[in-house]
Amino acid sequence: MNRRLLLPAVVVSVSIGALFPAVADEPTSAALMQTLPHDGAWATYNVNVMVNDQEFIMSATARLVGQATYGGKLCRFIEYEQTVAAPPAIDVPQLGNLTWRLLVPEEEFGEGKDPLGKAVKMWVKIDQQDPEVVDSIERTDPIFATIFRGPTKNLKVEDAPEKIMWQRGTLECEVVSGQNDFQLGTFQLDIAHRVFKHPDVPFGVAGMQQGMKATFGGQEVKVSLRASLRDHGKEAKAKLPELVP
Repeated sequence: MNRRLLLPAVVVSVSIGALFPAVADEPTSAALMQTLPHDGAWATYNVNVMVNDQEFIMSATARLVGQATYGGKLCRFIEYEQTVAAPPAIDVPQLGNLTWRLLVPEEEFGEGKDPLGKAVKMWVKIDQQDPEVVDSIERTDPIFATIFRGPTKNLKVEDAPEKIMWQRGTLECEVVSGQNDFQLGTFQLDIAHRVFKHPDVPFGVAGMQQGMKATFGGQEVKVSLRASLRDHGKEAKAKLPELVP
């Protein structure tokens, strides 16, 4: 696969994955998608991303699309799909249209766990390329893997709720904030998260804000992201149903 990990474009695209964490009232972990909704649940988000002076409009969808037994364990298929209304001129596959498909054991979901980090089968499809099996999210795309973990330090529940407006009304959400960082060689990424949680939304999240600072080869890039719920439902259809163990 042609995976030119240019930055900060990669940082922007993979950051969408952080839409889907779930944490406790006094959080000690904010790994992504700890909450397991009913099969067929889906949630779609409008995403505005600003990279220095460039703005991108994206859409991100998480869906639970079936089950399979693998290694003697009951597992669930999760798909994360990202689409970009107007792809930037920079030729970076991760910033454009892509779909991840992950098979995760049910036992790996729950408070304080890291379900996506425990996926037993993984595929990624970038734009019009054929889907590719990968043996590790972290080795394939370490930045994406870092974002999947969500904030890992200084987690807290903020005193004031956040109101998220969507097409069916307004949700008053609990706000969980925290930080995360990642370093690979001369590349350093620091992220401040604010996650807007609501129990009526699949995967428990109605939106989020991220502030990111990336330094690479002596250059600094600032990225801001705001995602808010567009819609959710109960009858998700898999985009890549042919990908099975």
